[in-house]
Amino acid sequence: MSILPPRRPLLQLTFLLPSCTLPVHCTPHRHDSSARRTTKRLRPKQDKAAIPSHHEARDHIVFNPPSSAPSPYHTPLIFLPPNDPRRRLLAQAHAHANPYQDPEHRLPPPVLKPYEKSYDLDEAQIAELRRLRAEDPFKWTRAKLAEKFGCSEFFVGMAAPATKERIDWSKQLLENTKARWGRRRLNAREDRTKRRETWARDE
Repeated sequence: MSILPPRRPLLQLTFLLPSCTLPVHCTPHRHDSSARRTTKRLRPKQDKAAIPSHHEARDHIVFNPPSSAPSPYHTPLIFLPPNDPRRRLLAQAHAHANPYQDPEHRLPPPVLKPYEKSYDLDEAQIAELRRLRAEDPFKWTRAKLAEKFGCSEFFVGMAAPATKERIDWSKQLLENTKARWGRRRLNAREDRTKRRETWARDE
């Protein structure tokens, strides 16, 4: 009968060794002293230039820009001498910043037509606005009336409020829209309503 050598070394078969021969693992612990030393090393010291001196008068401004290449566009004029060439560079930069300041250069045409609101409607115009609103509130909406009389929709809502028929129709339309909502949208709308109630109670 032949004895086969083991495929693994015996020292790796720890379950065959007695418990007294197993190594004891020591876990390092941090104490208050080491924590204080680490905190002290991580705390940077304040530069002496940033500390105000007790011998100098404190009626001046300290301009301490970040460490970068000097630029005349970032340095205020108050910190530049009168004969500094950077003043000329800064003046040239401001002159070419907006070329449309020159009256010879014209601005491009506006994308949208300028719109000026008019709030000086007379009594006849307000009466006509109310008549159209009461005659057919579904045709003459706030947007169409505001466009016709050249005023804002807010002014139309104050001068000619919607009729009860229009309000009921809007509510029914909203209810029909809510009937098609899913559970996620319903929960989101309920959460929004609850948040608004907490705002009123200042919570």
